[in-house]
Amino acid sequence: MSVQDLARSLAAVGSAKLPANEGNGLYLLSVRDGNLVEKFWVGHTLQNETVIASDARDDTSASYLLGLEEDPRRVIYIDQENSVQCYAYDEEIEEWEETPLGSNWNITTCPQSKLSANYGPKGEVVVSYQDETGRLAGIMSVGEDEWETFGPLEGNPVSGTPQCLDVINGKLHLFYIEENAGVGCLVLDSDTSNWQAIILLTTEFDSPIENFSIAQDPETGSFQGYFLTGGSLWNADGEKEKVCLGKVQGDGKLIPSSAAQAGWHVRWRGLRRIRKVRERNYVYYHVIVHHVVQKMVARGYSSPAWKYC
Repeated sequence: MSVQDLARSLAAVGSAKLPANEGNGLYLLSVRDGNLVEKFWVGHTLQNETVIASDARDDTSASYLLGLEEDPRRVIYIDQENSVQCYAYDEEIEEWEETPLGSNWNITTCPQSKLSANYGPKGEVVVSYQDETGRLAGIMSVGEDEWETFGPLEGNPVSGTPQCLDVINGKLHLFYIEENAGVGCLVLDSDTSNWQAIILLTTEFDSPIENFSIAQDPETGSFQGYFLTGGSLWNADGEKEKVCLGKVQGDGKLIPSSAAQAGWHVRWRGLRRIRKVRERNYVYYHVIVHHVVQKMVARGYSSPAWKYC
């Protein structure tokens, strides 16, 4: 993924990057006058724009899920009543429609809550949010039309923390912003249903973190983080100093710093998708890699990484 696409994704309410064999497009979500809007970009060209829902909270975040046969495209967000809702795209009529999941979940968040949604290790849908007390909580599918809640979880998240659910080494991870500590991580032990808390150090900034992404190098297993804070895009790891990649305008356009102009290695896991084969769920990743244009020899940086323990 290019640094520009990364900036657009982090500046958006939600996003989904398609792989090259599916057009290499980028879905971006935004809220305009209460409308949750989907924009589909290919490169620097806006291909189309569609209104998904008309009751979105102005500061909601949203997650874009792809891959289920019954609902190939789903968007999960928070409405103006602080309830978690889900819309699905009907390919036959080419329109977005509300699903019954919002009513079935009956989730009320705190007024500042963001959310994250993703597929779990076995293809189950998982949603995280901050409950009415501000604690992290969630819900996950455990069977057909069956759901199980979890939380409140350990930790002291900042109010309105961005969240990122991902599956790493076969385990469900929930990344968030911990009060006075930077990025926190909760890892689910599926055998005991307990969540282990980990703090990723050297990720504090002078201004609030608006959004972030944690990416793993599939070859080495190391991690690197990208942060949108104070109108700038930063890269950070646990060993070297933070590096500013450029200024990010309100529409997500990146004004590169010299570091980004020199070339930066952005590894992005991409979309976690579900494919059904012979009535069994198989989960696979699209790994999208933006190759280094020029090594940052002058600055002495290699691909930054957190050494995960």
